[in-house]
Amino acid sequence: MTAFLAERRRVAAERSAELPLPTIRDEHWRYTNLRGIDFGSFAQTPSPVVLEAGSLPAGVLFMDLERAAAEHPELIERHLGAIVGTEEKFAAENAALWTDGVLVYVPRGVVVDEPLQARFTIGEDGAAQQWRVLVIAEEGSRFTFMEEHAEGAPGYANGVAELHVGPAAHVEYVSFQHRHLDTLHFAYHRAEVARDAELDWVAVALGSKTGKSRMESRLIGPGSRAKLTGAYVLDGTQHIDLDTTQEHDAPHATSDLFFKGVLSQQSRSVWRGVIRVAEGAQKTDAYQENRNLVLSSRAHADSIPGLEIKANDVRCTHGATIGRVDPEELYYLMSRGLDRAAAERLIVEGFFVDAFQRISSDELREQVQQTLLAKLP
Repeated sequence: MTAFLAERRRVAAERSAELPLPTIRDEHWRYTNLRGIDFGSFAQTPSPVVLEAGSLPAGVLFMDLERAAAEHPELIERHLGAIVGTEEKFAAENAALWTDGVLVYVPRGVVVDEPLQARFTIGEDGAAQQWRVLVIAEEGSRFTFMEEHAEGAPGYANGVAELHVGPAAHVEYVSFQHRHLDTLHFAYHRAEVARDAELDWVAVALGSKTGKSRMESRLIGPGSRAKLTGAYVLDGTQHIDLDTTQEHDAPHATSDLFFKGVLSQQSRSVWRGVIRVAEGAQKTDAYQENRNLVLSSRAHADSIPGLEIKANDVRCTHGATIGRVDPEELYYLMSRGLDRAAAERLIVEGFFVDAFQRISSDELREQVQQTLLAKLP
């Protein structure tokens, strides 16, 4: 291990030990109660990450993050921890303990035609997996990356992803979580998007018993754009907490968030989204929308949009709905010969069509769509 990485781990470990476990009195954890969870019972057990890629153009690095720190120390030292620090308990723990890490580095002007994929899996019952992703997209680069969290064994997963999207770069980033239904899954994703760059961000949540995901986009350059798409299907007693921010720190930037979820049995979802517009970030155009389809009287969805605006020449809007299957649509399909279960499933499948259409990669769209539709009741 390199000296700079060892020192950073030491400092992060001290910080993690100082920070208390979040409670429902903490703003970001108001809707997810961690009481009764013994995090110390999970053994820190590395699980090798599986990397999948076609032929890579010259200069592209797609590799184990610790190896990258040894072979490219200047690159890693400059970028690792620059976007996500150690102010939050789980982020600090991750900075101290991560073992399953991935670097995606695409040099200036390089286009990677085939999607890059990293698969994280908990290999042993009761194990803790600390995963880390560092994405560096230099000016004018273009690529698609999918971070998959496969079923594996039940355990505890905690991760951090940092995305540096350089000027005029275009990154499609897919986070696909279908962990074991007895797993705890926590993730902190944060991106900085530079001038005229675009981030297409897709988050799909199907698995885990309790999940908490922070997904933060900071638009730091004029003309930058972020498109955020979310889809989740929950059943049983699953609890998923999705916490998003669209931070506009530059003028003439655009963000568009569109999240959809289906809940059945006794499951619960929480989406809390905030659009923040800094003073001077004029001509901001920001939108957020969350739609939930609830299939059971015992399922529950919370949808909490918010605006914090310090500029006066902006367009910021939001929308949210929580509803049941439309009885008129159900009646129409049943009148055409479908039984109730088949008619309801067809309506639910149709509910996700516009979300799927926002995934640019045909290959990843098909992969995500098949797995999501397979979970529908």
